[in-house]
Amino acid sequence: MTDEDDGLERGSREDVAADHSAAASEEAADRWDAADAWDGAGVPTPEALAETAEAAVRSAGDYLAERFRDGGTVGEYRTDDVKAEADEAAEELIFEAIRGEFSGHTLHGEESGRSGDGRVEWIVDPLDGTNNYAIDYPSIATAVAAQVDGETLVAAIHEPLVDDCYVAVRGAGATVNGEPLSVTPRDRPLDRSTISLVVGLPAVRDEELRAEADAVRRALSDRCKRVLETWSPCVDWGLLARGSIAGIVCAYPDPFEQEAGELLASESGVASVSGDGYYVGAVDEATLAAVVEALPDQVRESVRE
Repeated sequence: MTDEDDGLERGSREDVAADHSAAASEEAADRWDAADAWDGAGVPTPEALAETAEAAVRSAGDYLAERFRDGGTVGEYRTDDVKAEADEAAEELIFEAIRGEFSGHTLHGEESGRSGDGRVEWIVDPLDGTNNYAIDYPSIATAVAAQVDGETLVAAIHEPLVDDCYVAVRGAGATVNGEPLSVTPRDRPLDRSTISLVVGLPAVRDEELRAEADAVRRALSDRCKRVLETWSPCVDWGLLARGSIAGIVCAYPDPFEQEAGELLASESGVASVSGDGYYVGAVDEATLAAVVEALPDQVRESVRE
């Protein structure tokens, strides 16, 4: 691609991003007035946060789907990561949707870092599954989690290529595409079940932690029908919340997906334990116990403490 071609493409991307941002803002304004959505402590209600979260991930997700389908998945490859040109544009769409309603909130994006010092902090993964996106593999999502004083109260995950949108509110349950969502176990033994394994960048980049994650992978493979590694954890969280997979094991996960995923799991009824860099979730307590028992001794003891 020439410099001139790149300039034209970037201009096109900005136009598309602007269109999505304007559409998301209009949609949110039609649904509710943010000025009337604050509780007595000066914090937006969970319902207000949830509506903004959903509008934000849908805006970014729709943009990513368009870019995916028109071939705009160019990526910059690094030793242990890849960044697509659409990452930053999708993140800015999410930020614009949030700023349009709550200008004083802290924004913490995977691409741009943290800005602001408000009590409410938005943790944003604009493109979960960038490696997949960059090779035209259709397994991606966009996710946000809203925290108040460090506690995650709201999460939204959008899988744009299948147009599934998950929303979770602490203490109020979870939905998918507006319908109530509750995990439904498939009543299968572990040797007939699929377990997702999520390995975060800290474990990818550290030799000792990487060896530990490799041991977890081998241990699960010995006991499960399939160990699923999609490289798009938020897609896996959706599968778990539906009961499509039996469980998930996260080794030193990245917070940008984990915060949203854990709340979705909790509010859909997933059983879980965590400790010392690991999270283990499953469709019911019996499956959780079986997954934990399958882990290497060191990891098993850490999540039991």
